[in-house]
Parts: sequence; C-alpha cells; structure tokens
Amino acid sequence: MCELLALNFNQSVAPDISFRAFRRRGEGNPDGWGLAFYADESAQVFKEPICVERSGLSDFLRNYPFVQSQIVIGHVRLATAGNVCRRNTHPFTREHSGREYVFAHNGTLQGEYRNELPLGRFRPIGDTDSEHAFCSVLDQICARGADGWTPEDFEWLHDVFQRVNSFGHFNCLFSDGRHLFAYHDKDGYNGLHYLRREAPFGTIHLVDEDFTVQITEEHTTEKGYVLATRKLTDEHWVSFQPGQLAIFKDGEMVWSRGGI
Repeated sequence: MCELLALNFNQSVAPDISFRAFRRRGEGNPDGWGLAFYADESAQVFKEPICVERSGLSDFLRNYPFVQSQIVIGHVRLATAGNVCRRNTHPFTREHSGREYVFAHNGTLQGEYRNELPLGRFRPIGDTDSEHAFCSVLDQICARGADGWTPEDFEWLHDVFQRVNSFGHFNCLFSDGRHLFAYHDKDGYNGLHYLRREAPFGTIHLVDEDFTVQITEEHTTEKGYVLATRKLTDEHWVSFQPGQLAIFKDGEMVWSRGGI
C-alpha cells in the first residue's frame, strides 16, 4: 500500500525528523518516492521511481538544511495502476492561476472513473488513476473559480472528493501553496492520522527504528501539524474520520468536515 506524509506549520520548517521516519515505509512501498515543498510560491518536487531507502537523493535531502517549507507533501508508492516510471511517481504538480498545485494519492480507483471524471485543460502525463483524478479535480476548481477558498468552496471540494471516492479507495493530500487539504477515504481505507506539534516538544521516539530525538529550544516558535498514513512517532496522533476533509493553513486546522 502507498503511504502519505504532510506537514503544515506557521513558519518554514525542515521535515528532517518526519522524513527520516517516513523513509522507513519504503520497505513495503518500493516502486517510487517523492517529496514536494514550497520554498516560495513555486513548488519544488523531488521524486524517483525507486525505493526511497535505496535512494542517494533521499539520503541527501534528509540532511540538507535548505529543504524548509510551511507545507510539505511526501509519498511512497506501491504500484497498483500504471507502470513503475517517473511520470507515474507522486506527487504530481500543475499550475493554475499563477499557483502550483501539488497532489498525492493513496488507493485505487476502478470502474468508469475515466469516463465519469471528465478532463478539460489539465491532462495526465502518465497513466495512473491518481493523476487522472488530480487533473479532473483541477479542471473543476478552474471551472468554479475557487481560488480564494471560502467556506462554501471548502464544502464544495468535500463533495468533489467524495465523488472521486465513489470509484474506489481515495486518500489524498492536495495543496495550492497556501492551504494543505487532506481527505480520508469514506471506508477508512489504509488510515490517515494527524499530530499537533508545538512547544514544549519533549523527546520524540520513532516507531519504526530505535531513534530518539530531543527538539531544541530554538524551535519553540514553531507550531503546526504532521500528517501520515500510519503513526510515525510515539506522540499523540489522532485518526481522521472516514470521509473527513481537513484543511490546514499557517499551522492551524482552519476547516474540517468529518464522516460521510
């Protein structure tokens, strides 16, 4: 099964602890990995169609001090639709109205989704169900003109994601560089969790390896959320409700609808 990772904080942070823990999930998801972040209004995406634990690039990024952002989206892939190649590796990106959108998906869509989820301006480069869904959602956002994101737009997007979800399993992370949108499958497929992280931090232990870290005082002004398919640390994680869409901005959860 693919797994997802996301961060949203009130200021730019390095995803070193979370990415270190997340890399361990590559063992069961060997068909690709990707990490996207916003250094400014543009998105920087690193991705490869290989296991993240075998990637020299991921080793470099784990310790590279200039990977810092308020929003980070990560993905490790177990291919269920589409060949193992870079064009089918998440996260995917597209420009709309002068902003770069980033998308990653966990799950598999089936049935008539290619006919029922129409495409317009945005077209897939690869052949995954995930990229098709991303392009369809962006086309609908473009048609609605939902760039300012009012509460009514959030409600509408929740309906859009549930429509996509009707064709199979659908967990997704989605960002316009200002907001982080996280949707959990209506049947609870694969799980999705979030963690509030703010001072005082204390000691953090990673669940997949014998590694403990103490977050220092220099980070005490940082506050925000870490999201993951499965819990990465021994901190207090909260499970998303099936069918829940949660929206984060500047380190706060600004909107949420749970259940179906």
